This record gives sequence, C-alpha cells and structure tokens, in this order.
Amino acid sequence: MATSQFDLDSCIMCITSRSSKLFSNKFNDVMAPMGLNRSAWMALYYIDQQGQPNQRDLANLIGITGPSMVKIVNQLNLTNLITVAVSTHDRRERLLTLTSAGSDLLAQTIPLAEAFREQVTAGIPQADLDTLARVMEHMMQNASDL
Repeated sequence: MATSQFDLDSCIMCITSRSSKLFSNKFNDVMAPMGLNRSAWMALYYIDQQGQPNQRDLANLIGITGPSMVKIVNQLNLTNLITVAVSTHDRRERLLTLTSAGSDLLAQTIPLAEAFREQVTAGIPQADLDTLARVMEHMMQNASDL
C-alpha cells in the first residue's frame, strides 16, 4: 500500500463535502412534512429575499444546475407556490415571484429552519461560527477563481 502525506480525513474540502451532504439530508427530513426539500425551500426563501429573481440567478444562489432549477421551478409553479413570468426585456428570461400560498408556506417553515440551525450549531460559540463562515466564503471564492 502506498503511503501518503495527504490525510483525506482531515482535509477541509472532504470534511465540508461530507458535512454538506449530511446537513442536506437532515434538512430534507425536517422539510419533508411540509412537502419541500432543501433546494425547493431555498428557492422559496431566495425568491422572497430577492423580490423577483430569474431562474439562472436563483440556481446560482442555491448552487444547483439550470436543469435542476427548471425542475424545481416547474414543481413550485404546479403547486401554486410561485408564479413564472416572461421578462419584458428578454423573452428567454423567466422571473419568479412567490404567491400568497408560497409566502404562507415559507413563513410556516422558517421556525423549522431556525430550530434546525440551532440544533446543528448547539454548543458552538457564535465567534467560531462567524470565523467558519468567513473562511468558507474565502475558500469558495478561491475555488471560483480556479
């Protein structure tokens, strides 16, 4: 067996990859009774925050591909949680808006998301969480620059 100085178990990219998958799965479990998964919930959240984002920008915010975003938008539109309008400036651009049902569902799920965050970060000082957020943002920017 070849030996290596590289330790995958302590590699921050590996740790964040594993933790991201775990957090996604657990968050999906939390949102499942509400009929949502992590990506659909994030879509509702960002549509609310951004006002009327287009599908491409929303996909980038969530961190998913265009085809995955199309599937989520179609499902949210079918369940009357969002409306989709064609931009007056570019017919290829689709603008997304929450319906009142979408706003209501998002409002019902915010406490679930807050409780999830509190459970996952229990016992970790806020200063450490702030440092982690800054470091992860910097690492993501470094990776984007590759």
